[in-house]
Amino acid sequence: MTKILDADFYKLRHNIGFKLLPLVVIAWSIVTSCFMLFIENGATVEGEYFTNADVFGFMPAGYLGAHALSTISNVYSMVIIVFCGLFISTEFTQGTIRNAVCAGVSRAKMYISKLAACAAMLALCMFVSLVSLVTGFTVLYGFGDGAGFFRDTAMMFAMQFLYHLTYAGIGCLLSFLIPNIAFAVAAGMVIVIFEGVLVEICTAFDALHGIAPLIPQYYVTRLNDNPGNFGFLVSGALVSIVFVLITAVIGCMAFRRQDIK
Repeated sequence: MTKILDADFYKLRHNIGFKLLPLVVIAWSIVTSCFMLFIENGATVEGEYFTNADVFGFMPAGYLGAHALSTISNVYSMVIIVFCGLFISTEFTQGTIRNAVCAGVSRAKMYISKLAACAAMLALCMFVSLVSLVTGFTVLYGFGDGAGFFRDTAMMFAMQFLYHLTYAGIGCLLSFLIPNIAFAVAAGMVIVIFEGVLVEICTAFDALHGIAPLIPQYYVTRLNDNPGNFGFLVSGALVSIVFVLITAVIGCMAFRRQDIK
């Protein structure tokens, strides 16, 4: 297993996604910081003034960068879906997967190794984004009162990473089932968007409200509203772990039956 992981992490460092996607999330984080400055300086909707507190639920400051990490969290769902397509689907077209299978590498170990590499890429993108957000907010608005900064930031980062592992699992599953980058990424995007819409529908109707906590996107988008809610955090962790395990089991079973040409 160690050799497979070493090989995949070597491929990870030389994949175009490894070079491009962190730059994308850095740029998005900087744009977010500047956009919040625009809001705070008098943006209006139909003549009505609103502030960052109205839109994002918190005032901009460097120490609150972790909260912005949650505010733009949907970006990471999409980033990891794209990366799974770039990292895994290309190995089918290049014949790397076939060579590994012919060499007798366990398909289950191969799948888990790819999932681990995608999870590492997710952590990298989230980390550079977090640093960019904290730096950008500090430059534009000052750092502010940093009491509990490291504790809150570590909690926000860890929970968002755990929630987004769901999408790393979904991305891996789709990339193994659909060895075509465009189709695998498109299917992943549809799932992310569908989950977001489904969460809004379920939370809007009392009769469906109990369904929302079973959807991973519910925790991704509502962490800022429940940072100290232990039940919310535990439920989100359990839902994410269950989804990752389900996708991994289905992925390993499907991959084992694939005829790799």
